Amino acid sequence: MKKYFIKAKKIYTFDSKKNIYNFIIVDNGKISELGNNLIINENTLPILDLSNYIILPGFIDSHVHLTSTAMNEISVDLSSFTSLKEIIKTLEALRDSLPEGEWIIAKEFDPTNLEEKRNITQEELDRYFPNHPVLIIRKDAHSSIINSLGLRLLEIEISPINGLIKERDHQIAIGKAYQSIDPSLLVKGLIKTLKKAAEKGITTIHALEGGYTSPPNSPQLLLGLKQYFPIDVIIYYQTTSIKKVKDLGLKRIGGCLLVDGSISTLTAAISEPYLTNQGHGVLFWDIESLSNFIKTAHKEDLQIAFHAVGDRGIDLLLKAYQRVLKEMPKEDHRHRIEHFELPQKEHIKIVSQLNLTLSLQPSFLYFWGGEGKLYEQLLGKERAKRIIPLRSILNENIVAGGGSDSSVTPMDPFLGIYSAINHPNEEESITLEEAIKMFTYNSAYIGFLEKEKGSIEKGKDADLVILEKDPFEIKNKEELLNIRVLGTISKGKFAYKDPNLITNF
Repeated sequence: MKKYFIKAKKIYTFDSKKNIYNFIIVDNGKISELGNNLIINENTLPILDLSNYIILPGFIDSHVHLTSTAMNEISVDLSSFTSLKEIIKTLEALRDSLPEGEWIIAKEFDPTNLEEKRNITQEELDRYFPNHPVLIIRKDAHSSIINSLGLRLLEIEISPINGLIKERDHQIAIGKAYQSIDPSLLVKGLIKTLKKAAEKGITTIHALEGGYTSPPNSPQLLLGLKQYFPIDVIIYYQTTSIKKVKDLGLKRIGGCLLVDGSISTLTAAISEPYLTNQGHGVLFWDIESLSNFIKTAHKEDLQIAFHAVGDRGIDLLLKAYQRVLKEMPKEDHRHRIEHFELPQKEHIKIVSQLNLTLSLQPSFLYFWGGEGKLYEQLLGKERAKRIIPLRSILNENIVAGGGSDSSVTPMDPFLGIYSAINHPNEEESITLEEAIKMFTYNSAYIGFLEKEKGSIEKGKDADLVILEKDPFEIKNKEELLNIRVLGTISKGKFAYKDPNLITNF
């Protein structure tokens, strides 16, 4: 339908004046008019009556490993298992249905959920799966466990400890294993994944693709399929080959290009040692090579995104950005840092001074923040309080988008919003309005999309999420986790409609 009228209970625009309206006119996928109390004759214009419901701008997830997430749809999901015995039994059933030599790939393995509280070992995988290569990807998405046959078939020079592979070795291993996946299965997985995203109110995804963590040629695959997707997919190519990016006509390079590792695998580069092994993590670049790469990409007018988690990793990346931007200033570069989990106070000020942008994952706080949880176990109470310091970041007028790092945590903006307003360190909590803005306008801005998306304004894409309840009228914060998305409209068309949402559309 090219042109139609939407009436709603409240429409929170998230424009610069924080206007609240009760009608929108959509014309050819764009917002052509909006305001209050306009009466339309149904014979003049079709009416989408949402007068009992709330409308927000469509959510934008600023950090998704999309094809890797799609692999979950065609791999065994281990997230709900509570014992190694159950996992082995399930994988044995799969083994018996597959020809010998075919890969068994499982994801979302989290030993903290298991009775045994440990990894499955290479010896166990060899015993139960002697004729099938097996790769089990842990929930942190920075490590995996492989059996001996799988290791032999990959033909790569890595040295797992009892089958456990971390960081770059892990990336190389899963990249090689993914080459065995039938592309048609991956396409089915992508469509399922994007439909699930739409069910959560997401209308745009920043997809971090390429490199070892994605199936082969995933940026090219996504570009070829974009027109068939129910929501928008913006590609960040995780490569150091500027030529590859330019050849595809992309304007962005990077994503999870690793400066350091992750806290859960004790590889995020930190200045004070981890409590458990007294190590300081790993840096994957030196200042010269990092600065040279950033300088070359910056010269080519590409937006750059790098993964930096620990304070030493963040410090190295900031020094490289500083060096390049001092030599070649550019006011509106919007270069990004992904994660930015454990910055020092001075790092936050430097990010502001350099006009860098951030892509943060508040839901990490929900899963691993707080008393007795992972961050505290590995870093201690004081450092754990500094994880993802949202209030400190926003106080410096830094634009920080909200993401999930899916498949590490689910694509679920309300989970991220809830986590941001309930930071385990109360001093770093932010308001509901600020949290929603992270997953709308801010995530548009950090991808150079704010003229098209992120707020409900005349001339922008008609990207809307329809809610059963008003998040600003909820008294119990816990209810945010259960707010029902009744519909998601992407460029004027329903990408998702709840069966209970009765409309004439």
